[in-house]
Amino acid sequence: MKMSFYSLSATVFTCALLVCAEPGFGQAGKQGTIVFIPKSTSATFYLFLVKGAKDRAKELGYTIDYQGPASESEVASQVDLVRNITRSKPAGILLAALDSKGLIPPVEDAVKSGVPVVMVDSGIDSDVPKASITTNNYQGGYEAGVEMAKLLGEKGLVANLGIQAGSVSSQRSAGFNDAIAKYPNMKVLPTQWTNADAATSLNIATDQLNGNPNIAGFFSACAPTAIGICQAVKAKGLEKKVKVVTFDPSPEVLPLFEGGVIDCIIAQDPYQMGYQGVDAIDKARKNQPIEKKKVELAPVLITPDNYKTPEVQKLLQTPDKF
Repeated sequence: MKMSFYSLSATVFTCALLVCAEPGFGQAGKQGTIVFIPKSTSATFYLFLVKGAKDRAKELGYTIDYQGPASESEVASQVDLVRNITRSKPAGILLAALDSKGLIPPVEDAVKSGVPVVMVDSGIDSDVPKASITTNNYQGGYEAGVEMAKLLGEKGLVANLGIQAGSVSSQRSAGFNDAIAKYPNMKVLPTQWTNADAATSLNIATDQLNGNPNIAGFFSACAPTAIGICQAVKAKGLEKKVKVVTFDPSPEVLPLFEGGVIDCIIAQDPYQMGYQGVDAIDKARKNQPIEKKKVELAPVLITPDNYKTPEVQKLLQTPDKF
C-alpha cells in the first residue's frame, strides 16, 4: 500500500505542476515568465525544483513554465529547446544541462541575446551562465562509497551505475570510485551509464548479477536507476544480501528504503536550487550583484539511524508534503 500511495501522490503532484506550467495557464507574472528546462520531465526529482522556483517566482512576480525532454538521453532535443525558448524572449531560463559541453553554445547564444540563464542541478563547462546552483556531486558520490564500504565491512565487489558520461552528474560515479579505491579489499566494476532510465538500469544490473554472482553492492547515481537495480536484486531474491546505495529520496525510492532493499540515500535539496535559481535570474535582470555565482549545496547522507530526524525529514521528496 505504501508504494501505491507514494506513486499516486507523485502522479497527482506531477499532473498538477504540468497543468500549471502549460503556456497560457492563468495570467503571466508582471515580471514575465521564467522557463525551467530539466534533464527529463519524467523524473519526479525535478518537480521539487519546480516547487522552489514557483514559490520564489510568486514572491517576485514571475510565472514559471516547465518543459523539457522526456528522457535523459535526448541531448539534441534539449539543445533545440533552449534555442527555441531563447527566441521567445522569456524573463530567464533555469537549466539542468544534460551535457556539460553540448549545452554551451545555446546557453551562450541565450545570454548574448539578453536572456539570463542560471544552471540548476547540472551545469556546463562555462562561466557564461549568470549563476549555478548545484549539489556537490563528487562529495555525494564519495560519501556513498564510504558508506558502502561500512555496509560491507570494507570488502567485496561492487557495481557503479551512473547517469551519463558527459554530464556534471558523472562526478557522482567518479566520487564513488575514488572512495572505493581507498579500500584494498574492495573492487568496483567499470561504470555503466543508464541515462537515468529504470528499464535500462534493470537490464544492466541483471546482466552484472548474472556475470558476477559475487556482487555485494550497487551504487545508483539517481532514483530511476535505483528502481531498476532493486527490481533486478529482488528478482534474484538478493534484497537481504546485496547492498544498494543511491542518490535522491524520490517518492518511488522511499518505500524501498523503508523496506530495507535500499540501505542508504544521498539527498540533495532541489527546492533550494529552484528557489535560489529564480532569485539569481531576478538579480541578473535588475543588474544587481549576485553574491555567490557558483553554489554547491552539501549532500546529506540518509541512513536508518537518522531517517526520522527533522533535518532529514524536511529533505524527503514526498509530494504530499507540499
